[in-house]
Amino acid sequence: MDKETELRLGIKSMLSKYDHYFTRAPHTRYWLVVVDNHFEDCYSIFIYMQRLKAKLVKSYEITCFGRYKRQCEHYLVSLKKHSDLNIEYRDTNHLILPGAEVQQDLIHGHGNPVLNID
Repeated sequence: MDKETELRLGIKSMLSKYDHYFTRAPHTRYWLVVVDNHFEDCYSIFIYMQRLKAKLVKSYEITCFGRYKRQCEHYLVSLKKHSDLNIEYRDTNHLILPGAEVQQDLIHGHGNPVLNID
């Protein structure tokens, strides 16, 4: 398969997954995230969603492809034509630090005393 056909099929697959996850649910915020992943040497595009007044954020990968700038531009141009969602850009060279570590969570086993049974 030539590069042009492979690119066209990849974009078609991405837009199909986008339409699958972008359900336009009421009281739900949607946005896109493009990740330049240096660990796996690829670009990934995710669709994120969060219900109103909820802390839980869900994300689904809609495509992943090699780290070629020109290929990324083709994917983004097609996505911008298809969608009006906001796009965030992230780079694994500059990771976002998570919140504070959980020190005690008895439901999931954090902080339970260890029982020594001889």
